[in-house]
Amino acid sequence: MPLLSIVIPTRDRAPYLAASIATALQSTDAPLEVLVLDNASADNTRDIVAAIADPRLRYERSERRLSMRDNFERGLRLAQGEYIGFIGDDDGILGHAPAAVHAIFDNPKVDAIAAARAHYYWPDLEGGRRGSALLPRGEGMELRNSRQELRKLLDDSDYYRLPCIYHGFVRRSLIDRNSKDRFFLSSQVDIYSAIALSMAGVTFAFSHAPLVINGGSARSNGASHFGGGTAEERNKWKQEDDLGFLPGFDNHATVGVLIVESALRYAAAFDVQLEDIFPRNAIDQAMHREHAARIALGRPLDNFDQAAAAAGSTGRMPQTGGALDRVRRLARSFSATMPIDAAARGVTDVKGAADLIQGLLARGRQRNFDRPGEQLRIALRIGRG
Repeated sequence: MPLLSIVIPTRDRAPYLAASIATALQSTDAPLEVLVLDNASADNTRDIVAAIADPRLRYERSERRLSMRDNFERGLRLAQGEYIGFIGDDDGILGHAPAAVHAIFDNPKVDAIAAARAHYYWPDLEGGRRGSALLPRGEGMELRNSRQELRKLLDDSDYYRLPCIYHGFVRRSLIDRNSKDRFFLSSQVDIYSAIALSMAGVTFAFSHAPLVINGGSARSNGASHFGGGTAEERNKWKQEDDLGFLPGFDNHATVGVLIVESALRYAAAFDVQLEDIFPRNAIDQAMHREHAARIALGRPLDNFDQAAAAAGSTGRMPQTGGALDRVRRLARSFSATMPIDAAARGVTDVKGAADLIQGLLARGRQRNFDRPGEQLRIALRIGRG
């Protein structure tokens, strides 16, 4: 069986790392390596890895601090597997995932695997989500065309339902075919990989049941930019970023506008138009939502017109139905995912969350409204933020 590389980039996050590694190593059903990319950590990251006695675990340290995209690029060079997937150092892999990945890739037509993600919110996360988890209710797997799915991306900005190196699994050959001097041409490594790989027009498998747990902690990059994380983490990311944002995108308030920014970088590198990636009306709506979000958050608008012009959009359009839209999103989320009070069930880290979720999946509990009071209570708590 070909080797699967699970790559975990990390930087000064030793308190989370051991649990993440433990989830990746728990499977013994398929050949894999777990590659930890230490980005010049100043804490005890090296000791955490050294304490884990497993020959499948590899540790590679950079002695100088790299940008996120450079560290991810290094991971592509160092990974030895025919199949590659990245997770964060506060994320997790479900126990059945490595064997499932190998089984799906047995189909030579499949170049990548995406899946609905489970979520675990670490106890240190700010806001109402901490100590909870979300489990997708879906089951089964289907084959999809990446270009067709990419055209729909700006409808909901869920780029993880596309081929994606982060929280997904990709054949190395697909990565190599879509690289120039390097693969990552944007600081938004997850978003960019979804766009670049999807533009190849490949067949990919989408699993309605989760393979990966998205961990949200106070140190998460995503949480630091969109709520629940620390300003210190956000500022550190900006200081280390070697590209910055295209003019007008630096005060971003929505994921949609970050997708547009990464798509613009891809379009420039591969000599295509933005409309070759997304429909014009979807681009305009993404910019309209960004404009409304900046106003709602009190962010400056002095350079917004630069971003809108780069996207070929007027950008400025009043948005209505904000509160109603939020209620609708929460209702859709509740119907698609099972809220769990992880803390009340004794879960304190992502390894505990992986064990809990694996057990629920084995018993088919995600299909029903098991513990309805708990589900409703956690859903309302998350909805209040």
